[in-house]
Amino acid sequence: MKTNITFICLLNNFSKHIGKLLCEKLDMFFVDVEDMIDFELGDTNHILSVLGDKEGKKYMKETESKIVKRIASFENTLVCINPTTLFSNRNFDKLKKTSYIVYLQISPKYLSKIADESKDIIDEKMLTVAFTEKDKMFVDNSDMIVNCSTFKEKKAVKKVMSTINKFFKKSKKEEK
Repeated sequence: MKTNITFICLLNNFSKHIGKLLCEKLDMFFVDVEDMIDFELGDTNHILSVLGDKEGKKYMKETESKIVKRIASFENTLVCINPTTLFSNRNFDKLKKTSYIVYLQISPKYLSKIADESKDIIDEKMLTVAFTEKDKMFVDNSDMIVNCSTFKEKKAVKKVMSTINKFFKKSKKEEK
């Protein structure tokens, strides 16, 4: 049974911020996968220098996969994950079993604006790829899609909350 919600977004900082605000309203625990990975791995440059590039990257991917598997076993948790991490090493399959995937969709214009505010680095090539291939992939693999392009922080939280509520009401009706 799915007891978790996983947020993905083209800007990890945006989903992380919205997730922290929303988990209080949903009375859920909050986990940022990237923070857990960084904490557990520590100094990745040291890992690469000790193990070498190939073995170091292999070790880091294996550790990442173990962390995601552990997080997938949590209950009542709102998970924020970088899309790159989600779609590598079968991590998506692990989380999909216990989580409803929510894609916080933002437009290219809004993405640039938010990136500037959050000090994320976004280049034009990334924008082009993000809004052709990645956007379609996220839409196709998500249980819920929330267009957050025109909303400020508080409105985005309300919109996400509304989408989640509608999703569960519809699911309950379909069960009957």
